[in-house]
Amino acid sequence: MSATRLLVLGVVRMSGRAHGYRVGRELMDWGASEWANVKWGSIYHALRKLTAEGRLRGFTAEGDEVVDRISYEITEEGEAELHRLLRKALSHTGDDHALLCAGVTLMTSLPRAEVVSLLEERIAGLEESGVRTSEAARAGTGGWDGPEHVRPLLTLWRMAVDMGIEWSRGLIRELEEGRYTMADDSPSAFGLPPVEAPRG
Repeated sequence: MSATRLLVLGVVRMSGRAHGYRVGRELMDWGASEWANVKWGSIYHALRKLTAEGRLRGFTAEGDEVVDRISYEITEEGEAELHRLLRKALSHTGDDHALLCAGVTLMTSLPRAEVVSLLEERIAGLEESGVRTSEAARAGTGGWDGPEHVRPLLTLWRMAVDMGIEWSRGLIRELEEGRYTMADDSPSAFGLPPVEAPRG
């Protein structure tokens, strides 16, 4: 659910104002149904729940041809929740692949140095997990108490941890080389609220 919440908040924020179909269509265009298992039902559930929590504000637009179509705007509480979930996603070391994917999708709405720092935090957590897995695997060669056929899973987990570390280091390198337009590069970076035209 955290990935869907993050993505829904992100789309509403970057749209300025959006109704449910637009939020869903945007996420489907990003392929979120594949890499985050986002479904239409979960999108509408998240919109209702986030509105009930005061993180989104819902209203019926004047002159809307679709009766009872609700549009949404993000609130201050929603901004805080979006940033909390985004930071959690980018430093995440668990097996919630969808949350990491959601975080990377919206990472450009944060300053470059902060994203690098969060990814470094992720690497540190993965390295600690890898040490524990290696110790368990070594123990398994002598005093393993579990079923023997479970031991290969430790190898699989260790390989997944190593790949996660390598991938995170590669993304850090790209960020340090100046790839991607981040929040501190431009006010129109992907994931940021729409830039208002100057009044004059």
